[in-house]
Amino acid sequence: MRTAGIVAENVVRALERLDADERLPEASRDAVVAGLTRELLAVLPTPAGDILVAACNRYLAALADCGLPVQRVEDVDQFQGSVTMPTA
Repeated sequence: MRTAGIVAENVVRALERLDADERLPEASRDAVVAGLTRELLAVLPTPAGDILVAACNRYLAALADCGLPVQRVEDVDQFQGSVTMPTA
């Protein structure tokens, strides 16, 4: 549970660093963290960071389908919980 929460928070922080026009609405932050956490819990524990990347991107794709501007996760460090996303 801890790893999923850390990764989810890091994804949202990365999204918050986007340009103002591309950020998530503030009210959506907690919902996005919760959704990402659920998606990650479904695949944890896992020995591979690419499985965590796929879980994050599945949830982010659903957000994009709803019209929210998001980017894809490129890498997840499964030990530290850090994420890499493309820069603008």
